[in-house]
Amino acid sequence: MRKVLIISFILCSVLAVSQSLERTVIGAGGTDLSTVNGSLDFTLGELVVQSKVGTTQQLHQGFQQESIQLRLKLAAVVFLQGPLVTTGTVLMDDGLRKNNMLPTTSPYSDKQQCDAGVLAVTGKDAIVDWVWITLRDKSDSDTVVTGQSALLQVDGDIVSTDGVSAVGFKITSGDYYIAVNHRNHLAIRSQNTVALTPVATSVNLGNSPSAVYEGAAALVSMGNGIYAMIAGDCDGNGQIQNTDATTVKQSIGVAGYSDADVDMNGQVQNSDVNTVLQVNMGKGEQFK
Repeated sequence: MRKVLIISFILCSVLAVSQSLERTVIGAGGTDLSTVNGSLDFTLGELVVQSKVGTTQQLHQGFQQESIQLRLKLAAVVFLQGPLVTTGTVLMDDGLRKNNMLPTTSPYSDKQQCDAGVLAVTGKDAIVDWVWITLRDKSDSDTVVTGQSALLQVDGDIVSTDGVSAVGFKITSGDYYIAVNHRNHLAIRSQNTVALTPVATSVNLGNSPSAVYEGAAALVSMGNGIYAMIAGDCDGNGQIQNTDATTVKQSIGVAGYSDADVDMNGQVQNSDVNTVLQVNMGKGEQFK
């Protein structure tokens, strides 16, 4: 009898301290599937034999339940001053792409890749360059919730790595500030939060200063109702300074994918300094 009581006490003690369960599964087969639109996780076999649901825990007997997560979709529009200077129209110059200087791997930290065929597209959907998009906390715009690389088309549309789709984020639906960075332009941030859902949400940051935080101080008017991100931040420190001009001057004559190529025509030239950078000297980003 005494042994029975001791064993019972030990079992009760173990159950008392085991207050949490983690979601785990050992399956004979299954996989994770992911696209720009969403993701699906599953295992093979009978999905659920029986479920027990409490106030804080759920126990599903059987194999893993399917888990489907649709990505939040953002259809944003921005313009870059540099490639608009060389065209003088409402479409940006895609000279880097035309001259096979545009990389299929993003220059930003996530190193996302696109298929070479995406860069073969011409017309208004042709790709100008990579950009970096961040979603920022609705209560504190300085707090970055997530970020990822995306592609910018000549007409200002920001698209996913397939060159067509709206940009998808694997994150909870909600309201976020939208910020866009480019490797040699000053970053901008939306004036207001944007409600993101699996249905693509459109936000145009290039048709009015009021759409962007600090408005006219953060953008440059290109005429034709277009307001562009300011070119010349070659070292990416958020300020256009003499050091940026020095970087460009030291690189004059260089051809290729270079941060010193301010107008993004594939060549570092005197015009990068005289026509663009000097005009913007002293300007800086309007947010952290």
